[in-house]
Formats: sequence, C-alpha cells, structure tokens
Amino acid sequence: MVTVGIVGVGQMGSAALRILLEQLPDARFEAMDRSPEAIAGAEALDQQRVSGRLVDVSSESVDLSGLDLVLNMSGPFFAGSGSLAQDALRSGTTYIDIGDDLEATDSILALNAQAETAGVALITGAGWSPGVTNWCAARLLDEHPDADGVNVVWATHERNPGGLAPLRHMLHMAVSPCPVWSDGRWTDSPGFVPATAAEFDFPEPLGRIEAYDTAHPEPRTLARSYPRLRNARCKGSLRPAWANAAFSTLGRIGFGYHDLAVDVAGHDVEPAEFLWKMMWARHHAAARGDEGRALTALMVQVFRGADTDVLGSLAVLDDAPMSRGTGLGAAVAALAALREPPAAGAWGPEILPWQFTLSEYERIGLALGGFGPGIQTPAASVS
Repeated sequence: MVTVGIVGVGQMGSAALRILLEQLPDARFEAMDRSPEAIAGAEALDQQRVSGRLVDVSSESVDLSGLDLVLNMSGPFFAGSGSLAQDALRSGTTYIDIGDDLEATDSILALNAQAETAGVALITGAGWSPGVTNWCAARLLDEHPDADGVNVVWATHERNPGGLAPLRHMLHMAVSPCPVWSDGRWTDSPGFVPATAAEFDFPEPLGRIEAYDTAHPEPRTLARSYPRLRNARCKGSLRPAWANAAFSTLGRIGFGYHDLAVDVAGHDVEPAEFLWKMMWARHHAAARGDEGRALTALMVQVFRGADTDVLGSLAVLDDAPMSRGTGLGAAVAALAALREPPAAGAWGPEILPWQFTLSEYERIGLALGGFGPGIQTPAASVS
C-alpha cells in the first residue's frame, strides 16, 4: 500500500489531499502541520486513511521513514525548504514541494549530488507557477524545437486576503531580485516595477493585462533542463491592477523583510503578520457579499530570437483562488512520481513527463468544475 505524507495542510495542502484521496483510493496519508486545527481538518476528510502528526519543519527534523513520497506544502519557501529535503534523503523518500521562491529552488538544486548518491528524487516547484507553467513550457519546447526563449506569465485575483504564507511570499517578491536568463547569461531584474512591464493577451474573461518581472524560479530550472534556451523570464500580475503598485510599495517600505521584527507594547511583531491581520480585519468589516469572482491564470510562450516572434503559446484559467490550482498541480506531480519514479537527483518539475501531467491536470481540473475549457492555445501576443 502506498503511503503519502503531506507537510502543511493549510489551503493548498488540504486541496492536494482532497484530490489525492479521490485519485488514490487505496493509499494512506499522513498529514503533518504545526497547527492542531489544520491536522484535525485533514483527518476529518477521511478518518480511516488520514492520520495526523504535529510537526514544525522550520525548527525540527522530521522522520519520513515509511513514506513512499512526501509533499512539502509548507510555505513561505524562502524561509527554507532544504531541511525537509534533507530529511527525505535520510529516509529514502521521494520529495516534492511547491516552492515558488528562488532561494528555495537553489537550496534544493544544490542537493543534486547528495540525491544522486542516495538514490532519491527531489523535485521542487511542482504547483501552479512554477509547476503547470513548466509542463506547458516543456510541451511547447518539444513542439517547437527551434525555439530558444520562454515567457512565463501568471495573474491572480483573490476574493479575500488568504493565508499568511502566500502574503509573505508576495511581499518578499517585491524586494527580491528576479532571475532573468538573457542571451545565455543570468541577470537580476527588480520585482514588480513599471520598468519591466509588458502587455499580454489572455483568453477571456481576463483579456489584455500588464505584467511585471517577478522572482519566480521557472527561468532557473527551465534554463538548466533545456540548454538550448537563450532567454527565459517570468512575469506576474495581481488583479485588480492597482494591487501591483500597492504590494510593491508595501514590500519595499519594510513589510517584505521576514527577518524584521517590531516591538509593539513589549511584543515582537512581524510586519507581514500585522499587515495580514489588518487586511483580514478590514475585509470582515467591509464585507458586503460582493467580493467578486476569483481568477487564476497562466500563460506560457516560446519564441525564437526576439520575444515578439512567438512560435506557440498555452494558457490555463480557473475561476477559483490560486490555492486550488496549486494544490491540483502538487497532486498531479505526486501521481506522476508514483506512476513512474523520477531519476535520482534534484530537479525542477519539468522532469515529470508533460504528456501525463498536463493530461491529468486538465482531466481532474475539469472534473472539479473549473479550468474550463481546459488548456487553451491563445493567439500569440506580447508587447
């Protein structure tokens, strides 16, 4: 019997668990979190097949023995995901995370030699973006062997402030250099500033949006996996459009620094946590029952030479918070790794076969009632 561990069973982790419970009816699951409430919620999904364990991966090592695979869903990943990967190496357990910060990606890739020696596969960034974006890029690069560049674009509109970890990640991106693979060399670009803006035409209902360089790791792993690439970058956009400048400013004035604490009446307060609680308080106070529709979108383009010479593009839209798309991406990555174990080493998500991952993502996503009409091929447009 297959046993899967899920570390971090908040919004995204519980979304992945729900999907895997249905897709792996004979598997057992171990839900790990530092929150007793989160563990109780996970166990309630299936008390026969889900057992909980109280752990804090940020401060302790975790015994993963007996697990066939562990999904690390515990953000923010810039605070460190390498320790759980080390635990996986010691236990001989396949490791997958949804890390979307460059620091986390580099920390996993740095374990490549150790993973090869241990005979263990470590996969980082297998969620929505990165994750589904990488699989779309892999498909397009296979379909267009003369392409030497990739554009990754994501956009999101949330109905409420969401969890603290995603907020920390968003603020952190505003103060983190963005890795850009430009003409075969690495350069750093500032995150979420007008100087890096470009317009992209998404399928409706999103339409044309402006997106900005963001510190997501797709360029790092795609350039590593596809030596023919000369250019790769990732851009992102928050909806409504004014939120981009707002978060960029908040991050730079101090809310984006996770190692900063402020003394408030004798208590150390993390700026991001204060902002998160304030946003939720304002949300509850202003709730009028018209929060609008959530929207999560991604687009991947491949090109040759100038990025205006687009050879092919794929897009996926979902009318739900990003947690659903990310949880589904992680679940599909787990299904792929259990179906065909990846080679030992440290990898980006593109190591998993896009033929299976994209097919399963579309199949399960449509069954969930979202992601319609599936993976789309929009007319190529960038300006």
